[in-house]
Parts: sequence; C-alpha cells; structure tokens
Amino acid sequence: MKRYLLALTLFVSSLLLLSCVSTGPSKTGALVKVYRPNVEAASLACSTPQSKGISFMYVGPETVSGQAGAKDKKLITQFARSVLSETRVINPIGIPPMEGEYPNLSIDVLELSVTDRKKQNRITRKGVFEANINIRQMGLIDCKTAEPILIEKQYEVPSYKPETLPSPRKLKGKMIKEAVRQAVRQFVPVKRTVLRPVKTGGGDLVEKSARMIDGGNCRGAYEAIKPVVKNPGCQEANLLYNAGVAVECMAWNGGHNQQTQARYLQEAQKYYRKAAMLTPEDGDMQKAAREVSYEVETFFVSSGTQNDTRQERDKYKAPTGY
Repeated sequence: MKRYLLALTLFVSSLLLLSCVSTGPSKTGALVKVYRPNVEAASLACSTPQSKGISFMYVGPETVSGQAGAKDKKLITQFARSVLSETRVINPIGIPPMEGEYPNLSIDVLELSVTDRKKQNRITRKGVFEANINIRQMGLIDCKTAEPILIEKQYEVPSYKPETLPSPRKLKGKMIKEAVRQAVRQFVPVKRTVLRPVKTGGGDLVEKSARMIDGGNCRGAYEAIKPVVKNPGCQEANLLYNAGVAVECMAWNGGHNQQTQARYLQEAQKYYRKAAMLTPEDGDMQKAAREVSYEVETFFVSSGTQNDTRQERDKYKAPTGY
C-alpha cells in the first residue's frame, strides 16, 4: 500500500511539474533591442538629475578652457565629438546653443602632455590628460566631475623601433576619448538584446501573427493584423500586443536611421499601452509598455527639453515696458 501511495505521489508531482513547464514564459517571439537607464553615476555629480538621457550636446573650442592652446582645443573638440557620435544616442551639435536649447560639454584642461624618455636601449612615451568636465543646460542640467578625471598612458619600445610608438596626436586622442566616455556614460542608456515574447491565446489572427513574428516575418505579421488593430474600437489585448511586438521588431530590423526607428517605436508604444490597459495583470504587456516608453522618451527628449528651456528662460526675462 505504501509503495502504491509513493508511486501515486510521484505521478501527481510529475504532472504538476509538466503543467508548470507548459505555462512558463514564452520561448517564441522577436529579438529586439532594449535601452535601459544607465545606473552609473560615479563620474559626474548632478544637482539637476536628468533621468531621460540627453539627445543633443554641443562641444566646441570655446567650451574648452584651461591649459590648452588653440591647436589642442580643436583636437579635444574633434575627439569629444567622436565620442558623442559613437554613443548613437547623443548627437554632437556644431552650432552653439545661443538660447540653451541643448547642453554644453565644457572641458577645463589641467594638463595635456606627451613626453618621451630614453633610457639605455628603450624609449618610453607617456601621455597625461587631466580635466574637469561639466555638462550644463540652463535650469535643466547641472553636472560636473566631483574631482578631475585623470587619464595616463605609457608605452615602451626598443630604441630601434620608435615608429611602433603611437604618435603624440593618437595618444592624446586615446586619452581624451577615455575621459569624455567616463563623463557622458551615465547619460547613455545601456542597450540589451532581449526576446520579446508573443501571445498565442486568442483567435486565428493572434495565432497567425504569432507564427509569423516567430518566423522572422515581422512586417508580414503587422500587415496581416494592421486593419484590425488600427481600428480604434479594437479591444483584443493579445492582438494589440502582438502588433506592438511586430512594429518594435521592425524598428530594429527594418529601421535604417534613428528617425525611422523612433517612428516605429512610437507606434509600438501605442499598441503596448492599449494592451496593457486592457490587461493590467499581464506582466509581458506591462514590461513592454514601460521599456518602449522609456526608449521613446530617450529618443525625443531634446524637443521636450527645448520647450522646458524656453519656459525657464522666459522667467528671467526683463520686462520690456511698464
């Protein structure tokens, strides 16, 4: 009898485990890129926190000061702009913000030097770059390094191979880039590739769109369900959510520039928000709505920031008449 009860218990337990597996997270869907806020805040201390990131920033020779001549100021500007470009989120602007539409990247140079030292049969080239770095926009952003950023690099080669040393310009570039990366990284969202699961419970269109998305045909899936989900009266949460997955997938697989990607993400955001409102208990829908909303705000933060800046500036305008 005991053996029978033990066997029955094991059988029931196995059924429960199988049921848990079958109702677990979906393993089908589309791979999408997700931007999340960077929690790194060690380099800059901000008195005006900027949680949404920065879309545009200006740096020019006039924002570089301290121990740097005209030639080095141009060099620092060039390499700093290249760092902003490589983030793919912060766009370097070539025109100074006369009315504070976007932040300034200000670099106060304490030292920028490259020195060579020869000893016996070795040549040592040492570079030092030390600077205070600020990011400021009137009334909106005020960040500065708690202490100067110090970058030191040293290379040593045999005296008969001096050509293998990095040139002074290249060495300066390496140091400048590393320092600027440290300063701006907390404003650059962290990008991850994740699986956005699809929904399969529902009518034929839900099932069809799920299969097409899982097969990599996101555009085809969206075109198949677009006439239904575009209808303001559509209340099918699973279908709306799958439409969001399809469009988000299109943003990262079919969007060839930031404007196109942002437009797709805005469309996906609408579907996710509606689906999340219809089914507030669905974790996938809530998560997708949050993540895509953050991405849209990150892409379009500049326009909102410009409006906020104008309003802030108007507070301090002197009256023109009495």
